Amino acid sequence: MVGASVVYSVDVVESLAATGRKIISPGSSERPRRGPDGLVDLQKISGSPAVAESFEPLSEPVVKALISRLGLSDDEAREAWAVARRNGTDIARELIFNGRISERDYAHCVAEQLGLGFELPQKNDEVVAATGHATPPFTGALWTCDSRLETKIFLRPKIEQLSAIVRALQERPLLARNCRVATLSAIRDIEAAKSDDDRFAKATLSLSAASPEKSARAVLTGWQGFAMGAMAFVLVWWVMSSFWQVAMTFHLLSAFCFILWICLRSVAAFGRQDGTIASELKSGPNKGGGTRPAPIYSVVVALHKETEVVARLVSALDNLKWPKSCLEVFLVCEADDHATVALCRKHTEGKLQYRVILVPPGNPRTKPKALNHVLPIVAGDFLVLYDAEDEPHPGQLEEAYDRYRASDARLACLQAPLVIRNGDRNWLTSIFAMEYAGLFRAFLPWLARHRLPIPLGGTSNHFKVAVLREVGGWDSHNVTEDADLGMRLKRAGYDIETISSPTLEDAPETVSVWVPQRTRWLKGWVQTYAVHMRHPMLLMRELGVKRFVVFQLLFHGMITAALLLPLAFGLIGFTIWLQWSTGWERTSATALLVLDLAIFVGGYLSFLALTLRGMGTSELRPCVKWLPFVPIYWLCVSVAAYRGLFQLFKNPHAWEKTAHGLASRADKLDPRHRMEPIFDIAVPGELRSGQR
Repeated sequence: MVGASVVYSVDVVESLAATGRKIISPGSSERPRRGPDGLVDLQKISGSPAVAESFEPLSEPVVKALISRLGLSDDEAREAWAVARRNGTDIARELIFNGRISERDYAHCVAEQLGLGFELPQKNDEVVAATGHATPPFTGALWTCDSRLETKIFLRPKIEQLSAIVRALQERPLLARNCRVATLSAIRDIEAAKSDDDRFAKATLSLSAASPEKSARAVLTGWQGFAMGAMAFVLVWWVMSSFWQVAMTFHLLSAFCFILWICLRSVAAFGRQDGTIASELKSGPNKGGGTRPAPIYSVVVALHKETEVVARLVSALDNLKWPKSCLEVFLVCEADDHATVALCRKHTEGKLQYRVILVPPGNPRTKPKALNHVLPIVAGDFLVLYDAEDEPHPGQLEEAYDRYRASDARLACLQAPLVIRNGDRNWLTSIFAMEYAGLFRAFLPWLARHRLPIPLGGTSNHFKVAVLREVGGWDSHNVTEDADLGMRLKRAGYDIETISSPTLEDAPETVSVWVPQRTRWLKGWVQTYAVHMRHPMLLMRELGVKRFVVFQLLFHGMITAALLLPLAFGLIGFTIWLQWSTGWERTSATALLVLDLAIFVGGYLSFLALTLRGMGTSELRPCVKWLPFVPIYWLCVSVAAYRGLFQLFKNPHAWEKTAHGLASRADKLDPRHRMEPIFDIAVPGELRSGQR
């Protein structure tokens, strides 16, 4: 096996030197870069110093011969050239990615036209120089050396470069002897395979290696553990010596914090929102892209045991309004999830914008680890995350790109609203839909408008890839990597904003599916809070006092409220019983009861206000009847909170998978459970009459 330290054969060195190229290790961190705003320089595509507008490759004899060999008309070729100039790509990429020709047919025809062989890279071909370091006219070439020190240069020629390649091969016969033509997918697959082990090792450790103080790999630091122990000791001693005094102090302090949380939510519900947010869903974003070439947009979806939703996912991603030649879609699967992998490959066959990436088995088996595994091979300038059951609005990428173009360099992430499409199924999905409407279409936009900390949702996040890499990607050990990443972006001085094009997704339809999902969220929020509070004074300096206070309210409002709710309900019930049995003689108890009831009603009204602010009338109508069940929903949140707290110390990095598709349905007799077509449904009247 020849590794990165291979002794290069003479013909490799001569070939590299002949084209003025550096010898670069395959482990190099250098990456190809586009120009400002992610645009491709067409002068570099052509290999000519002439301006791109005056470069006409279709008039060259070798190109005309290739077009004829491919069976394309002149009009088809000119159309592809016009689209390539508009998108900042090349003719062959437009033809292949839009299904006009297959990449294999193209490679065969180019090989015949150049007098070269057609060959695909093999596992024993060690990468000498990766494609990103190739220079015109060999842009995209992969330089390898096998165990016999035989040099192979795998070309994927652009039509615009054919004449320059012909001249280069004629001038350098030694170079021509080593060249062969391969397909784009084969070249990128071998590059990904060669870096797989290194990417997996780095993804497994992620922040815990580079910045351990920012990682949730350790639940608590030493001083945090000591502080918690000391606080517990003092609290126990205080309770034993002055129980009622402690209870009253704790009661009033909790009430004060809850009032602040309710006030924050109420201000968000009634305050002025960003003009891009509306109570009713928009039909689509306003386009402002003009004729400017589109940057590469990377779409990443992590899948695990998602056989029921793969087909729908691919269909939804196919509908995204973005040039296919400027789009790369990564379906990231666990390597031992053979059923999901097989379906992903089946439904993306022949679609070159899709890549199925396998993550080797190993702990922690989390979504952020899968995302970190793919991040190093992402070529896009922007990256969006989706979940397996998501159905993003077709214009979401366009709106996100337009927003980035109109914003300053501080904008690092855009959160699209998540909308529940099965909110009318039962009480659980209805309240879930109202909760999401208030959060993603009212509360988060208000936080974004005031540049306050935002705990990101785990899907439909549009990132600048350069910034995402700068802050270290995701924490593989945090089970709410989204909330943590949102905080790290804010601490690094970047902003998060919201857009209006929604992503549709399903809410769990059973409590048995909902509780594990909410358990993971609450456990992760505790992890995130503990990580960012390791250095409270540093956090305050980085965020500022106002944002630091909002951070405390956000996380305590989500975590502490859930933990104390059963106690509050019990206390209210006990106080009512006590006062009733004693004739309401205790004025202090009555005052506390009024305070507690006011907080409960205030929390309920703030929930309703955010829902009304975020939900359209048509969405709200089927959910209204379930509003009395909101307190029951909150108690379920409390169950998940205590379950998450227990898991935090028993198994902090366990990722409880949320079932999607048919697995989350409430009614086991629901026809949606039937995996085979149903052809034998009889009409009730026919059954009564004995007909078949």
